[in-house]
Amino acid sequence: MQVQKRYTVGLDVGSYSLGMAAIELNENGNPVSILSAVSHIHDAGLDPDQVKNATTRLAQSGLMRRTRRLYRERRRRSRKLHEFLVEQQWKTLPFESYADPYHPWRVRTMLVDSYVEDDVERGELLSIALRHIFNHRGWRNPYTRVQSLYNVAEPSENFEQIRNDLEGRYGVPIDRDITVAQLVSVAEFGKDRLRGAVKSKKNGNAKGAPENEVKEAVLSHRLQQSDNAREICRICQVQRIDDDLYKKIIDLVFDAKSPKGAQQERTGKDPFFPKEYRALKASDAFQRYRIASIIGNLRIREDDSNVPLDHDQRQQLFNFLVNHTGNNLPTWQDVAEELGIDRGLLRGTAAVTEDGERANSRPPIHETNRALTNCKVKPLASWWKSEDWPAREALVKALSNATKADFASPAGLKVEQFLRSVDDELLTEIDKLKLPIGRAAYGETTLIRLTNTMLENDLDLRGALEAEFNIPKNWSPPKPPINEPVGNPAVDRVLREAHRWIEAAVSQWGEPESVVVEDTRAGFTSEATRREIERGIEKRTKRNLALADQMRLELGIDGPIRRSDLWRYQSIQRQNAQCAYCGNPITFSASEMDHIVPRAGAGSTNVRENLVATCARCNRAKSNRPFANWARTCGIPGVSVDEAVERTRHWVRDSAMKTGEFKQFVKDVTDRFRRTEYDAPLDARSIESVGWMSIELRSRIMQRFPNARVDLYTGKTTSQARGASGITKHLEFIGGTGKSRLDRRHHAIDAAVIAMMRPYVAETLAIRNNIKFGEFLEHGGSDNRRWKEFIGEDQAHRQSWQRWMQAMHALLPLLQEALDQDRIPVTRNLRLRLGNGAVHKAEIHSLETVSLSTALTVEQIDRAATEALWCALTRHPDFDPKDGLSEDPQRQITVNGKLIKSDDQIELFPVQAASIRVRGGYAQLEKIHHVRFYRVPGKVKPKYFMLRVFVHDLVNFGGRDLFSVELAPQTQSVRHSRKILREALVDGTAEYLGWVVTGDELHLNPTVLPKSVTPLLEEFGHLHRWTIDGFPDERRIRLRSRLLSGEGAENLPEECRKVLTGRGVLTSVNALLAQGELMVVRRDALGRVRLGSRANLPVSWRLDRQ
Repeated sequence: MQVQKRYTVGLDVGSYSLGMAAIELNENGNPVSILSAVSHIHDAGLDPDQVKNATTRLAQSGLMRRTRRLYRERRRRSRKLHEFLVEQQWKTLPFESYADPYHPWRVRTMLVDSYVEDDVERGELLSIALRHIFNHRGWRNPYTRVQSLYNVAEPSENFEQIRNDLEGRYGVPIDRDITVAQLVSVAEFGKDRLRGAVKSKKNGNAKGAPENEVKEAVLSHRLQQSDNAREICRICQVQRIDDDLYKKIIDLVFDAKSPKGAQQERTGKDPFFPKEYRALKASDAFQRYRIASIIGNLRIREDDSNVPLDHDQRQQLFNFLVNHTGNNLPTWQDVAEELGIDRGLLRGTAAVTEDGERANSRPPIHETNRALTNCKVKPLASWWKSEDWPAREALVKALSNATKADFASPAGLKVEQFLRSVDDELLTEIDKLKLPIGRAAYGETTLIRLTNTMLENDLDLRGALEAEFNIPKNWSPPKPPINEPVGNPAVDRVLREAHRWIEAAVSQWGEPESVVVEDTRAGFTSEATRREIERGIEKRTKRNLALADQMRLELGIDGPIRRSDLWRYQSIQRQNAQCAYCGNPITFSASEMDHIVPRAGAGSTNVRENLVATCARCNRAKSNRPFANWARTCGIPGVSVDEAVERTRHWVRDSAMKTGEFKQFVKDVTDRFRRTEYDAPLDARSIESVGWMSIELRSRIMQRFPNARVDLYTGKTTSQARGASGITKHLEFIGGTGKSRLDRRHHAIDAAVIAMMRPYVAETLAIRNNIKFGEFLEHGGSDNRRWKEFIGEDQAHRQSWQRWMQAMHALLPLLQEALDQDRIPVTRNLRLRLGNGAVHKAEIHSLETVSLSTALTVEQIDRAATEALWCALTRHPDFDPKDGLSEDPQRQITVNGKLIKSDDQIELFPVQAASIRVRGGYAQLEKIHHVRFYRVPGKVKPKYFMLRVFVHDLVNFGGRDLFSVELAPQTQSVRHSRKILREALVDGTAEYLGWVVTGDELHLNPTVLPKSVTPLLEEFGHLHRWTIDGFPDERRIRLRSRLLSGEGAENLPEECRKVLTGRGVLTSVNALLAQGELMVVRRDALGRVRLGSRANLPVSWRLDRQ
């Protein structure tokens, strides 16, 4: 039942976590209760078998899906060819029916050499030849139609290379018009290797083998389909097959179906033209539209107002950005120079357009045009430069996987002709070309109309939408639901869980008053990208540590070295120990850092290109003015813009910078030397997260809650808010006060903190941090603490700060109470579906074979390679449940209707582990779907067991309740359970208790756990919430602390680290369950314990003491 409440929502997005909090507010906007606070832990979409390589489930399943499609299509084509052969009444037998393994090659040569008189024999030979060519048909340019193979006159370059190699190897001339089979027949069958890599006769490996032991494959290069088509043409001519039948054979043998554009029907539609698909972001229409929409947001500051660009300026800038194809990307400084104004006068560079597009740190350009103009595939670049835009658009669509290529149009014919002329190596390079991905909010027709309207009528995007489509003022392009996948597994995890939690909150308390989202740099990125970011951070950290050691050695500094010290030292080294303004010598102890261009209002632009090392005289004389303005009037020798720029030409490149990066850095510095206007003041846009997915999430939430305020901030804002409000100092986690990554509940705490954030407060926090760092840079960490006293630029900001501090002081005891009373759950998703990664390990091993007549123990019988074999052996009249089968020369069994005699061999798994028969060998099973707990009566007290249910044993039960499926005794799950449990299952004395899966939450008394967990309990007290982390064998279960993370365990004792970051806690199932007082906890989206469910969702269950 919904009870309407006034509340605010906070979301804290991390790489492997999502903190969610709903805070109830009173009429003054102060928190009065925590409605819900949850720390959700997810796997970032990684495949559990590919964590080391950061391969996602999506990528792995895509690989498997494409592999299945490959085989499915191959079977389809083979079936069609077989039906055709049967229709022609050509005798078709399996290749295994012919004793000679090289028989197909001999047949192909025979069919080319002479006509076969007998119809039946000719049909059989044709069947063999066509199927053999079909199985090894070679490569064809995917943009080439099969009809192009009807008339092939010349052999391919690869075929010619093979012919030349064989001529040189055997010393005999080979005709140029020879066919593939005739070429292969030059070699000696059975002695010369036909295909494959170069191998040694001795050990099968050419590496390090003597030259005389290496033999090359006859087909040393990849054959083309055109070569095999040429052979079929010759066969049909010699065997007198008419032209229509010949073309049908070509169509069947070389049939191909491209998966490109298969998902086009799922593409979203234009909101104004519902029959038109949304345009590709790589399209010319979108690239021009994006540039025009960003230009529409630009303003030039004149006096006290911001003025839009006039018509001539818009056209000039539009042409400049559209036609930019240079290697160096343009900057906003370049845009200002193009307009003939100072960079400080340019405004609106960070504004978001109506459809969520944002220019960010650089102006937009025609990315598709630049990528294809400068691509390394020279034929493609030349073609692109020489063709008109319709042909270019057709090429972009042809290269896209999301759109079907249209080769029927005049422009499409040009593209097809070009792509058909490209060889396979260049085509591979073309496929690697990276163009802008994704879809625009509108179709091409709408994009073109909006672009023209913006440029012709000097309008921004909002004005163009109103002029073209007469939309209301509050209209925005429709966004997908919050949980709609975007294709990035880590992002999709966040979207799904956030949507589930938000909708559950709405169903309980109505729509929120506001939603505030905080994301980290890696929160909306893949694991592979996150690891790349971490490697970069680690590399910079090592470099900074080495630089700090160098400073201590050269300067004799004791104690810690701050980042500001490193920046100043690097600047002095870079500037050849000269003042950047006057050129006089400076040292580390006699130098100061100064901002070249100050920021209007409070704070500074604390970026490296705006900071230089100066002498004290210049720094004091310049004060808080742009360098260019001060240099004109200061009168100090050596101080001028030209001289300062000249000195930068002799700067020393930092070891951490590449040459191109250093050149760009120097250019940015010289641009700032010439600036005469102040940097724009910090505002709300300066502190918002600018990631594409962050903006997309905000747009989706705004569409869901049109009346709510939706804000978006970075993790730095939350950190600053914790410190300024006293949360960091006073809130006590498991590991003590201050934010601790050891306690997983800190994600929910961060969500609660960010939920109370307001735009004015975020601005003030950003300025405080800016002032703090600026003071460190300029004063070297002196006692100047002006930043602590700053609580807002004006009265409105200061009042907002005071109200926020009051709200945070009210929130603190609520958070502490929730932590102390364990009301902030840590949740995980449970994977209950049948498909969950690889069923078995990839490595295939050899099976063990024994004679059926030999004595077989029960242990050997349990290792039978198939269920049918196990059933046949255990149901034999002589089988003894304790001793198995004794030796019997007369023993016979029937397996799947086949009689196996005593001297026949049967297959066994050579290992005790659960395994599956695969391709003549075996592989070990590794995926356990769930575990079932049982109680079995004992002589004194009951004993407890678990039955691990392998995914393999559930494959045939899709669509049923997998947790109640009856498992037969011959399944691997039952065979690899404890003997007592197996007997109890047979005689019906085993009492079923319930099921659990990896990730389930257990509420238990930790005193029943092994002694290895004692140091952890002594360190942190009573830890009663644990997570199931696996089932290593049929006796034990692995547990990990639900609340504690290995991420913050670096400073803990070694015994504690082993439990948190090592193999966890391994405990006997009987020891765990026999003590009773255990509860398996399942929660709903809001983190509440689920005791019942109308939707048949998993519910909590308790095991009481017997």
